[in-house]
Amino acid sequence: MGFFDIFKKKKGFDLPSMYKGIVNRDQYNLIMQTAIQYHQEKSFTITKIDEGEIVIEDNGDKEHRYLDNLVRNLASYDPEDWKNAIYEHFDKLKYNSAAFDYLYKDFSYAAQFLRVLVKGPTFNFPAELGEYISRVDFPETNTFLILEFEGQFHYVRKEDILEWEKTEEELFEIALDNIPENEIETNEYDLNDQFKLFIFFSGDYAASYILNLKEKADYVIGNYGTLLAIPTKGTVYTHPIEKGNILELITILGPTIAKFYNEDPGNITLNYYWYYNDKFEVFPIGQDSDGYFISLPENLHKLLNN
Repeated sequence: MGFFDIFKKKKGFDLPSMYKGIVNRDQYNLIMQTAIQYHQEKSFTITKIDEGEIVIEDNGDKEHRYLDNLVRNLASYDPEDWKNAIYEHFDKLKYNSAAFDYLYKDFSYAAQFLRVLVKGPTFNFPAELGEYISRVDFPETNTFLILEFEGQFHYVRKEDILEWEKTEEELFEIALDNIPENEIETNEYDLNDQFKLFIFFSGDYAASYILNLKEKADYVIGNYGTLLAIPTKGTVYTHPIEKGNILELITILGPTIAKFYNEDPGNITLNYYWYYNDKFEVFPIGQDSDGYFISLPENLHKLLNN
């Protein structure tokens, strides 16, 4: 009997609705049981088990171990390889307190590890948002300042940077410049011989990279700005706006954007954005008797009509 078969007939956890279509109930139970097994073997105290989450205590500190990215990544693996992948995932979460204490005392060394990550409204955060250094670039999301160090993403708290003597604006500027361009793949498409698309892919940083759109990818800016979709941290769709047929393009893209959002790790938002004059504006969502619909931002509508 293979490892995957061990839990098949055991009663366990219900499949959260957010994972339906990604894994089945048996597979979800395998992930949860293996995650529990890992933490027990490492002598962590598990204080809570919830949908897509395990809460542990480590040296008196409470840590939330969210499984969302793990579940979505595992969906592309052979289930027989899941145990090793799960153990590797949690091994990477080990916190090196001494290393980070040093980073927060030596900005000249720490600066090279600064990055930003864009997170959507469903992102589960273990503490109050106000404790962390973040800002809003894409409406209805948050851009977090992080340190990428030893394979970990460490979210920077406001109290951590006191010895750096840098403003948050200065830190974000450095972090955006540090986004690794060599990890960004750009593909150009002509959709239906009518819409030019530039699609950015990256393991973690496509959405972060596009924050510097004017500097890094000005070729996606049309006469009327740019349409953007950021379904995940690793996938961004852009279209230079030259005509008024934007809503037609959104209708065509809708199923693809939803698929990325629902199935890929690091999902951010199903919103569409308009970039114009160094600002990102969300496409409004309304509702009528026929259901939900997307409309043009008012200023874009005026611009196109003029």
